[in-house]
Amino acid sequence: MKIVYFCALEDIPLDNYPNHCKLLRELDTRNMPASDEYSSYVNAVSGKEMLMAIKDHIKMKFLCDIRASPFYSLLIDESTDHTIQKHFIIYALYVTNAGKGPIRCVFIELLSVENVSAKCIFDIVNKFLQDNMLDICRLIAIATDGASVMVGHKRGVIARFQESMPHILGVHCIAHRQALAAKDGFVTHPYVYAFVDKVANKVYSWLGKSSKRHDELWKIMSDYDIVDMRALQIHSVRWLSRGQVMERLVNIMPAILMQWQRSEKKWYKNITIFSVQFMIHFLADVLKELNKLNMEFQRHEMDVTTIGAMIDLIVEKLRRRYIDVDAHNFGLNSPCLSSFLKMARDSMLSYEDANGNLHKHALRFESIPMDANKRKEIGSLEECICMAKIYVKNILESLDRRPSSYPSNITDRERMTHEWLNRIINRLNIDTHMIDIRKCMNEREDFVGMLCRVAEHKSMHDAWKAYIDTKSWWDLYPEMMKVWQIALVIPASTSACERGFSRQNFIKSTSRSSLGLDTLDALMLLSIDARRIHHIDWEDTKLFTVHYD
Repeated sequence: MKIVYFCALEDIPLDNYPNHCKLLRELDTRNMPASDEYSSYVNAVSGKEMLMAIKDHIKMKFLCDIRASPFYSLLIDESTDHTIQKHFIIYALYVTNAGKGPIRCVFIELLSVENVSAKCIFDIVNKFLQDNMLDICRLIAIATDGASVMVGHKRGVIARFQESMPHILGVHCIAHRQALAAKDGFVTHPYVYAFVDKVANKVYSWLGKSSKRHDELWKIMSDYDIVDMRALQIHSVRWLSRGQVMERLVNIMPAILMQWQRSEKKWYKNITIFSVQFMIHFLADVLKELNKLNMEFQRHEMDVTTIGAMIDLIVEKLRRRYIDVDAHNFGLNSPCLSSFLKMARDSMLSYEDANGNLHKHALRFESIPMDANKRKEIGSLEECICMAKIYVKNILESLDRRPSSYPSNITDRERMTHEWLNRIINRLNIDTHMIDIRKCMNEREDFVGMLCRVAEHKSMHDAWKAYIDTKSWWDLYPEMMKVWQIALVIPASTSACERGFSRQNFIKSTSRSSLGLDTLDALMLLSIDARRIHHIDWEDTKLFTVHYD
């Protein structure tokens, strides 16, 4: 059984399980069967039965923890695997140790889905809750990717749950929302950014068609002392791809210009347009900052109280670099763009190779080819700065639709604390069986004052870990501690679901495309969650094996 467990953790196909048994028998490992007879449990069929037993044991352990938690939330999403099979994934976020332990987010189940209608998804989640005996009254929030089928105002999945349980919150993943904010910048001048994307993807496709071109590029990059880097492709469904592509393109730009100058005259002409180069360098800087923000939003323990502060930091940086400056100082502290603007003063791009030789490429001030018949502008610096400012303003308008930061002023903090607490109570329709509202309001002032003094520089999660074992907190502020538990299980993003689907595609690769749903579900549970389990009761696990026998 431990061999099966090891194979699942290391993503080794169960077809190799008999070979692992044979190896251990050759090494004279104790308690290994002396033969490969069916009753010796060293065949692939027995391996699958043991896999299911381990999965059931671990899943039951998680479900018991969730049932004991006073509050929990679900993270849900749907996707399609390599074989065009529709799957639905469910994670749970809950408080361990019956509400007095750390917060944990675990993968629970991968389900098959016939279609992605709101009714179908609602029925799937409802059945999941009933089959696993999870109390829907303790369900605080359901986090989704924000698709209309999930958050539709009238007949979406969340709306259907709220018809019978109004207290359930619908959470639109913060990472998805930030990715949408980044896309909002392209609304005003879509043709410009579409052409820049076309140039970036052309670099990827042009190099991908020929090993000879790759060898030539590698040689040119070595002449410039550029670390060997591959061109990247923009993926519309990947949050970070455009920023990474632009940043990589800036790094290999000297080599691309040199190579295209020799053998790709048409695209060399396009890539040396001033506005194209300006936007490539500009997007490399702006999207790098947004990518850093997105990476924070994808963390396992995303603290909802820090979202406002992180967004404020990015907003302030973007305003300082691109909005609150004149044309002369535009992008002054922007690494890629400021370097480009210094080079472009003489309408030339100049790069020095490892031998000190200077290679120059003339910049062309003309309209984007895709839009040459519609516009008369010639792509001047002033026009590019104007487009860039509009792009940043569009992003800032989207980012400004966010929770405000917690104030440092005592009077403002008192007012906002009262306002937020009332909002939580009203939004969740909290009744007396969950929280005593009167006691909660009485405890609020002392609780917040104490928390600000002892945990001023701690996040919500860190403060919880530090004081959950302090008995006096539970004695003095029992109702506010429940509110804290609720706040901890409200998810900020569904990035865990995205990581789960990435693991699904890694396990069910093209060479293992015939994996059944039950096997895939078991392998995912062990691969994702079992690594964090410090101890498995193998004797208890054997009881589940009897069920399969």
